[in-house]
Amino acid sequence: MISKEMKMKDVILENHFLLSVIERFGISLGFKASTVEVVCIENNIDLNVFLSIVNLHTNINYKPFQLFDCNGILEIIDYLKKSHQYYLTEIYPDISEDIKLMYRVNGNSEILMVDRFFNEYITEVDQHFNYENNIVFPYISKLFDGIKINSLPNEKNNYSVSDYKEHHDDIEEKLDDLISLLLQYIPQKGDSKIRRKVLCALFDLKQDLHVHAKIENEILIPLVEKMEIRFKKASK
Repeated sequence: MISKEMKMKDVILENHFLLSVIERFGISLGFKASTVEVVCIENNIDLNVFLSIVNLHTNINYKPFQLFDCNGILEIIDYLKKSHQYYLTEIYPDISEDIKLMYRVNGNSEILMVDRFFNEYITEVDQHFNYENNIVFPYISKLFDGIKINSLPNEKNNYSVSDYKEHHDDIEEKLDDLISLLLQYIPQKGDSKIRRKVLCALFDLKQDLHVHAKIENEILIPLVEKMEIRFKKASK
């Protein structure tokens, strides 16, 4: 388990996948021998939020949720939004380009189907992220601000986190279909290196999205439910 006393360099050596995670927290490399706690203080990062997310990326069964109160909610939202940007501007374009390269090397027309399928998936994910960025997160931020300054709006807001739960699609499932296609059904033809790269990227993406969903479902949503309860009590 990653603790606040560990040196940040040892955190990365423990799990190099966390390089992209600390970037999403706005942490730059060059932290010398500083501990996790010191790096978080220097970068104005909520220590509990950081530890919970990096430990989830290290062990998906980690359960830190009793450590949270509503004060870390804006930082969680910021991390999720930066993750959206990371997927859309780095991960998805790289995988898409490698799938096209795989087709140029292999020549099997079925790979064009994989390309179309992945592009359709990206469109769905983009819609999912837009909904969160433009509706869910602003709603949570407004709710938090009202509670924080003890000045809740008088009007009733028809939106609720329960709407988000109903709208919260699983964006990991289609990745399983893509992985199966490349593993089981499309013969290799000189494309082993690029196909291995695509498959590794899809596996890493699926794992990252799984943690992303856990942050939303098991940390963010329960916190917002607590905030809504406080809102209702204060509005009576």
